[in-house]
Amino acid sequence: MSQITHGDTNLNFDQLIEDAVKQDLGVRNSFGVFVTSTGKYTGRATNQRYFMDRENVSSKVDWGKVNKSLDLKIGDSFFSAVKKVVSESTPFSFKGSAGPFDVEVTSMSPWHIAFCENMFRGEGVKFAEVGAPIKVWHAPYLKASDLVEDYEDEALILVDLEKREIAIAGTSYAGEIKKSVFTTCNFWAPEYDSFPMHASANCMDDGSKSCVLFGLSGTGKTTLSASADRALIGDDEIIWDKNGVYNLEGGCYAKLIDLKSESEPEIFKAVHASHAIMENVVLDDKGGVVFSDRSKTENTRGSYPLSALDKVYKQDCRAQSPEHVVFLTADAFGALPPVALLDEWQAQYMFVSGYTAKVAGTELGVKEPQAAFSACFGAPFMPRPPAFYAKQLIEKVKSSGAKVWLLNTGWTQGGYGVGERFPIHVSRALLSAIQNGSLEKAEMQKHPVFGFDVPKSCEGVDAKYMSLGDIEKSKKLGKLFVENFKGFAEHASAELIEKASPNV
Repeated sequence: MSQITHGDTNLNFDQLIEDAVKQDLGVRNSFGVFVTSTGKYTGRATNQRYFMDRENVSSKVDWGKVNKSLDLKIGDSFFSAVKKVVSESTPFSFKGSAGPFDVEVTSMSPWHIAFCENMFRGEGVKFAEVGAPIKVWHAPYLKASDLVEDYEDEALILVDLEKREIAIAGTSYAGEIKKSVFTTCNFWAPEYDSFPMHASANCMDDGSKSCVLFGLSGTGKTTLSASADRALIGDDEIIWDKNGVYNLEGGCYAKLIDLKSESEPEIFKAVHASHAIMENVVLDDKGGVVFSDRSKTENTRGSYPLSALDKVYKQDCRAQSPEHVVFLTADAFGALPPVALLDEWQAQYMFVSGYTAKVAGTELGVKEPQAAFSACFGAPFMPRPPAFYAKQLIEKVKSSGAKVWLLNTGWTQGGYGVGERFPIHVSRALLSAIQNGSLEKAEMQKHPVFGFDVPKSCEGVDAKYMSLGDIEKSKKLGKLFVENFKGFAEHASAELIEKASPNV
């Protein structure tokens, strides 16, 4: 069981929310769900996230624009300051786990501890002994620049991988807690013969026929993995070891923009349940949520425990190793087909490339979809070199015999602003055909640029959606792939580059 305290007093979820309402940190809407605004930071503050460059982990981190180091003197001062101010505030505390990792969060904010109660687990899945707990010190409403000298930004998210400690100040976006903890998990998991994935997964009720879906925010991991005919393993952070797959999380953190009960009934029900928390949604004058309102952000979010969903796989055991691995991409240009089957070389190339479109609002300054490459479909959360994780993936795929697919949840021919976005029912139908094995039996055609096999048809999907995509735009996109992959060429084999590079 998880443990929640405020000083020496044990609390539950409802008491935390009552305290948050009293502090004017949010309100309960007409359904009784806690609704809060996170101010300036409605998404991850990517430019304010740093790592401590300590000797014992330094050689294992992929340092660069994504994984930036902070001066150790400033970092140590920041950790000391945050720990001191949080400890002296009579903080709220959570003790639980993320899969096998024990997690301790100490925060000045009650609703963030309620968020932790949703997102982390009560007990660890002790498939591996993983050492010291991950500790988070959280001061969301204090400016980092006021806590430490020689740092000018108001927000700072600092991760100390070696000590497994995290300090956060200046941003109340709850996703910073979740992602910092799981980034730490993703660094350490390989040390225990486990492959960490920024992915969702589901399976049949008995754990068979599991399927893993990789993808960045906004590509459909949560939506597509929550399906009435399959059991959800987890929607964002999955471990694959020699005995199968299991979930690190205890809940889901779903995007809510344009949420409709007709197209996403499981998520709609879950975010209206008693233990849900909604961030940055807009309420009407009766306290109802206007899910289409983008005035605060497109990155509206809802957290809820797995118990709010009807179809959840047992969380105390593994599901079978995946039969299918799916790379989700939200192509913004209408350049890619709706679905494609990848060979071994294309799978590695696509995984290391991690192409998608940044979805408006997920990161500050992004106003509309932009082409982006994020290695391993989650570079900010995978701190080791991409080639390291790609090797793990291919080893798992080969040993399990899993098929690897690309599923495009972005825009049809013409691209953003011209073509429509693939409807959810189309993506669901394609995914179902992947999972039941029928799509790999369809007649295929070779894509002239990327070389992968594209099904000509799929039962239940209108033929207008089953095109190769715009080939001229595909060539332009292929050139971006080639240019991006130059950054990985040093660690990639000549055979991989020859066999998987787009024909441009």
